[in-house]
Amino acid sequence: MSHTMKNRSALEIYKEGGAWWETKISDIQKNSIELRGYPIEELIGELSYPQMLYLLLVGELLDDSKASLFESVLVAGADHGPRAPSIAAARMAVTCGISFNSSVATGMNLLGDIHGGAGEKAMCMLYDAKSIYDENKDVKYAAKQVCQDWLARKAKIPGIGHQLHDDDPRVRRLYELSQSYVEHGHISGIYLRLAEAIRHELENRKGKKITMNIDGVSAAIQCELNIPAEAAKGIFSLSRGMGIVAHAYEELTKGALVKGPCPNEDKLVRYVGHGTRHLREGETI
Repeated sequence: MSHTMKNRSALEIYKEGGAWWETKISDIQKNSIELRGYPIEELIGELSYPQMLYLLLVGELLDDSKASLFESVLVAGADHGPRAPSIAAARMAVTCGISFNSSVATGMNLLGDIHGGAGEKAMCMLYDAKSIYDENKDVKYAAKQVCQDWLARKAKIPGIGHQLHDDDPRVRRLYELSQSYVEHGHISGIYLRLAEAIRHELENRKGKKITMNIDGVSAAIQCELNIPAEAAKGIFSLSRGMGIVAHAYEELTKGALVKGPCPNEDKLVRYVGHGTRHLREGETI
């Protein structure tokens, strides 16, 4: 599933009669605010945070049950401690005395393809797997084809494995929740089945136990809700942003100054460049 826009010059679009800014999201007029066509006063007190996020992003109302499942993904990704570069960077920024919002932004800006991007990759992979599945209705075949494609490109299959956890409590809980939603017919469960089939296929190929990680199960749930993969990093930023704000504030209350990435110890920071050398007298640079 891809929603990538066709690149066109903004000036060209404007000259062809389009407005400079066109949006289907919000209509803001004097004393009137409408979001996706709904007056804001009708949404306040009625929609939850994940329902508002889904409405703004996708343009549709998410029912209470699906919104609760979406919310569980946001809660699950909220924090992973100072081991996470985004959290550590926000805390370091605070100790350097910049404004609090800038400290939070410092952490948020570290969320990208490598730290925070696995969810988007996993969603793209699962949407591709679903396309294959739609042709033959064989989950195992779709998983096998996807694994072959990723491994042939020597690419790391996203959503699988974790450097710290081999029984991530977040994954366990999200699986429990999502299965109950499948049983009650709130979601189809096909993306969860595809994710598990891919994990199982890779496990067989590697000949060792391989676990699903938080990115994999979160991606499957978001695919079940038809969320576009390209929005995944933004959604994760909103989720992890909660932890970033909390850690930045905690560091602010400690009053520590200029905390670097690590203590000044030789074993942690080691120079490996050229030995000491000097310019010869009269040598120009």
